[in-house]
Amino acid sequence: MPEGGILSLQTRLTPSAAGSEAPGLVQLEIEDTGIGMDEDTRQHCLEPFFTTKGERGTGLGLPMVFGVVERHSADIVIESAVGRGTTVRLTFPQTASTSLTVPVPAPVPLPPLRILVVDDDPLLLKSLRDILESDGHIVKTANSGTEGINAFHAEREGTDPFAVVITDLGMPYVDGRKVAAAVKSDSPATPVIMLTGWGQRMSAEGDIPPHVDRVLSKPPKLRELRDALVQCSTSAASQPLRELIPPSRQL
Repeated sequence: MPEGGILSLQTRLTPSAAGSEAPGLVQLEIEDTGIGMDEDTRQHCLEPFFTTKGERGTGLGLPMVFGVVERHSADIVIESAVGRGTTVRLTFPQTASTSLTVPVPAPVPLPPLRILVVDDDPLLLKSLRDILESDGHIVKTANSGTEGINAFHAEREGTDPFAVVITDLGMPYVDGRKVAAAVKSDSPATPVIMLTGWGQRMSAEGDIPPHVDRVLSKPPKLRELRDALVQCSTSAASQPLRELIPPSRQL
């Protein structure tokens, strides 16, 4: 609503029919009087990394909403038209109230890391960089496997090398397997996290590529990415000092 407008929030409860075992429904409706969306935008707005905001957008806002809705066994409906505003309707199954409190484990503190992210998708690179930098990490990105290998070698020669490498699997010319192999050849103890659209299947089948410490589905869930960084960092920190030095540099 660039010129201002009205944002309305409504809730309603639809009880289950008498004698029915189906739960009632709780509905949350958000309506604005903004510029609205055309039909093509409306159909794609829930897809990860789809954005109409150019460099200002990551395309992760509505997909995250969609993920939350799905995990609550709910439905989301978006109605919109250009010049007529947008209505988003969330419908949840009603559940019985409970006093049970499930403790949430506190996140493991993780010091700032220098992370290299390699991917040929500029939107994913920007999204991961923004997320990781918001967590306090120092991030360098590379938009190809070759650029990623060169960046790792260059930083390895300095006084503050990368602590973790995150690489896409499917890239032209030099893919993620070659990136991982080059990283481990130069620094065997540096953790490598691989992103791929087949992450869940590869992990379930134990099909982890050589030289890779963790495989995550693409795009990665924030909690899973943070857990992977904690595990990889802990594992690397436990390595003996001699193992952190490539054989070519050991005395």
